[in-house]
Order: sequence, then C-alpha cells, then structure tokens
Amino acid sequence: MYNNISPAHRFFGILGGRRRVEKPAVRDDDNIENDVAARREREHVRIFERIKNRIQNRNASERKAIVFSIGENCLTDDILKRNGLKSFSSPYASSRSNVEYVLAFEEERFRDFLNPEFLRDEEAFGKAVVRNKKYVAVKNTYHSSCTNGFEFTHHNVLSDDKARETFERRCQRLLDLEGYDITLVYHHRMCEQTDEKLLGRHLAQLAKIYANKKNRVRIFAFTQVLVEDPSERRVEKYKQGEICFYRFYTLHEWGGDDQDIFWARVDDDLLQLMVEDIKNLSRRKHE
Repeated sequence: MYNNISPAHRFFGILGGRRRVEKPAVRDDDNIENDVAARREREHVRIFERIKNRIQNRNASERKAIVFSIGENCLTDDILKRNGLKSFSSPYASSRSNVEYVLAFEEERFRDFLNPEFLRDEEAFGKAVVRNKKYVAVKNTYHSSCTNGFEFTHHNVLSDDKARETFERRCQRLLDLEGYDITLVYHHRMCEQTDEKLLGRHLAQLAKIYANKKNRVRIFAFTQVLVEDPSERRVEKYKQGEICFYRFYTLHEWGGDDQDIFWARVDDDLLQLMVEDIKNLSRRKHE
C-alpha cells in the first residue's frame, strides 16, 4: 500500500497527517537593496560628520586673533601699541567713555554714534572736545571724566569730514568682525564706588554681542589702587565669569603732566603680567 509513496513522504510521516516544513525565509531583491542603501547612507553620514569636524577644528585653529581697546580712555590703546598687541584702532581707542556707553552703541549697531543731532561741542580739561549726548545716565559709578556722554577726545567728528570718515571705518570694522578670536581690553579708571560685579556683567554682555557673530571672545579688564609704600606695589588677578580682572596697586594715579605716569610707564613692570597673559592666550589659540 506504500508502493506509490515516495521515500520523502514516508520519512515525514505524510500518511499520519502531514507536518508543515518550514522553509528558510527568502528576502526579495527590493529588501536587500534597501538595506544596502541604508547602510551606505549611514556610512556617508559618518564620513560627512568626520569631515565637518575636521574642517571646524581646522577653521578654529586658523582663526585670526585680534586685540583692541574698548576704553575707557587712551591709556588702553597705548599699552597695547607699545607692547605689540594692538591690531587696529577701534572707535573707543582714543575716546573717553565707559562700558555702558560702549554697550549702548554696540547694541544699536552705531546707528546714532555720529548723528549730528546728538553731537555737542564741549570742553574737557581745558580742551575742546565733541561728545555724543544720546547716552549720559549710567547705572554704575565711574570716574567723573567718563560719564559726560561718549567723548571724541581727539577728533572733531562734528565739523571735520575726515574725522567722521575715520570713525565710520572704525565702526564698520567692528560690525564686520565674524569668525575671529577677539581679545577686548578695558581700562576702568580708578573709582572706589564702582560695583565691580555690575561692571563684570556689563562686560559679559558686550562679549556676548561679539560671540553671537561666531567670534571667540575674551575680555581683560584692569584698574588701579593707590598705595603709599613701594613694598605694597603688586598685582591682583581674578576672574568674574569669563572676564579676567587685574587690580594694579601703584604709587601714582595714571594721569597728570608727567608723561611716564600719565601713560602708566612707571608701572610697566606690573602691567607685564597682564600683557604676557594676553600674549600667551594668543599663542595657545594658534597651537
């Protein structure tokens, strides 16, 4: 009775009820191609990310480092210049101001910086100056010479077209900064009533303006404290957030008729600590 049944059928017991034979799943060509395409796409994404990271790292290492003064007066610019650190003259390099004035004009992108509507002929220390009076009131306390409106100490931007053009170029230069390593240096004129934490917050706001334009920003701020004994001359260095502060204990207030005192050359030995820190920062950015 089993003569017509194949050996395979007898092996699987077909007469007692056939058992279903599970065959290996066969993937169609479309699924295989889709999986291959997906793997290739993932590999392309990984390659793209590696290339992008290399480019970003290279661009970061190739960023041009620049250093410039943000006030409060001419002293900062002179210190940078005589130590080979100055990259260019900013609108604040040869002026009297404070960080709140600087911040206000930066936030409005210098819209009314040279607007004749706000410019006034005035006097400072017996000399004729032009001041922008749009912003005068301040929240912090500063040296009295720095709170009379933004002062164009050495340029008559009200009546001298060349002076106006000079400051237009300086303003535009700052507006165009993008993708740089920027070091801003700020001299806060000696004032015991200053709220240093508020000063630091204002400087941090300024740093953010430049950082928002794909720049890497560092701010160095310095001031002085008078002492009577030469043995007390020293430097205190500290940080508030990302702002580097330097407090120079000196025998003479930087000002007056003696040019070595006026330009703080008598304290070059102390200032070198800050100068070297700025130089070292620039070196690290290029390594």
